[in-house]
Amino acid sequence: MHRDGDTVIASVDAIRAQFPALGRREGHHPVAYFDGPGGTQVPRSVADAMTDYLLHHNANTHWAYPTSAETDAVLMQARATLADFLGATPGEIAFGANMTTLLFHIARAIGRGLQPGDEIIVTELDHHANVAPWQALAKERGAVLKWLPLDLDTYRHEEGALERLLSDRTKVVAIGAASNILGTVSDVPSLVRLARAAGAITVVDAVHYAPHTLVDVQAIGADFLLCSAYKFYGPHVG
Repeated sequence: MHRDGDTVIASVDAIRAQFPALGRREGHHPVAYFDGPGGTQVPRSVADAMTDYLLHHNANTHWAYPTSAETDAVLMQARATLADFLGATPGEIAFGANMTTLLFHIARAIGRGLQPGDEIIVTELDHHANVAPWQALAKERGAVLKWLPLDLDTYRHEEGALERLLSDRTKVVAIGAASNILGTVSDVPSLVRLARAAGAITVVDAVHYAPHTLVDVQAIGADFLLCSAYKFYGPHVG
């Protein structure tokens, strides 16, 4: 590896060497992993960092003893690093077990302000994790669930469909940045602008988007954006 200004240049062999899983062989053949949407392999640096923490610093947070202070420092650094990665501020970063669990928490919090007849919009392109929490919330609160349709010719959202669905009762619009099945990348900033202009809370699933494209939460403009570290070489959190 070598550095060119702020950019680190690495050969393919140098990158492969970071991943012990790529040294695995089946019979006499090297192994290739194609289930990226289900999770990536973990580089040695991630495994080493987790091992070092668990063996030498493991503690609850916000106490006066050294390992607790070290744990607080790790969390603060993780928030700062992820904020830089996403174009956010550290105070905007929240960690959770996984996207599904976090979205159920978010939906329950939003649901306290919903009234019967309020509307939630989800899409036919989305992973079920960005649909099920809103289905459950609609059933619980008597809200109306609307579906942003998929154009089967283009595998994109039907043009103009969101404008037709939005109303003064729309409270939540939940959309995906990229489909984990089709690979479709949606024009999320435009959809978010439409939803926010109607007064709706916007929730973006960027789990399949973040591994392939740099995320800028300021440019996207959503109220909530979720991604999963295990899709870009981090560990499963929960």
